[in-house]
Amino acid sequence: MKKSKAFIELENKINPSKLQELLANKSLYYVYNLLKVSDQLLIKYIKYYNLTYKKAFRTIYDLSDVEKEQIITLWTTTTIPKRDIAKKYSIGPKTINRLFKENGLLQRKQSAIDPKWIEYQTLVLRLTQVIIRFYNLQSKPGYEWDHKFSIYAGYKNNIHPNIIASRENLGLILASENRANGEECSISLSDLMLNFSV
Repeated sequence: MKKSKAFIELENKINPSKLQELLANKSLYYVYNLLKVSDQLLIKYIKYYNLTYKKAFRTIYDLSDVEKEQIITLWTTTTIPKRDIAKKYSIGPKTINRLFKENGLLQRKQSAIDPKWIEYQTLVLRLTQVIIRFYNLQSKPGYEWDHKFSIYAGYKNNIHPNIIASRENLGLILASENRANGEECSISLSDLMLNFSV
């Protein structure tokens, strides 16, 4: 295998035995965030040095209190399927079920979901896909297109879906950062509006 520049940088950052120690106790998610590398690069390193790991997904202990809150909010205020929420936060079915069980939330209360929010969210996500295709926006391994001013913040501030889904409001960031952001924004409302001379 020809080693990329990123691979060599990772070798310089941590030796195989040290990485194996980490993998014996932590999930892959925890390790690639700790080392600030993509999951694909970490897997290549693991395969190259014949290392082993026990957990691919994050466990409940890997989740911060903020992330637990975000997951619970998504479950109680949207119709996003459980598997999609788990995927967004890189957790397995056992972890998400345990989190919901600990918070008495295994059964989703349909009455708690705001139908206007669901309609807004669905529209923004569809428009975003149109924008990504129209501008031929390419991603790269370990990265995702993110709404700088979040969809939820757009809904709460009554911002038109076209603005939230616009090219100007999209940024390419690490997938792990996108999951961590949740409903947070990387730009202010005034910054968003400046792009549209509003």
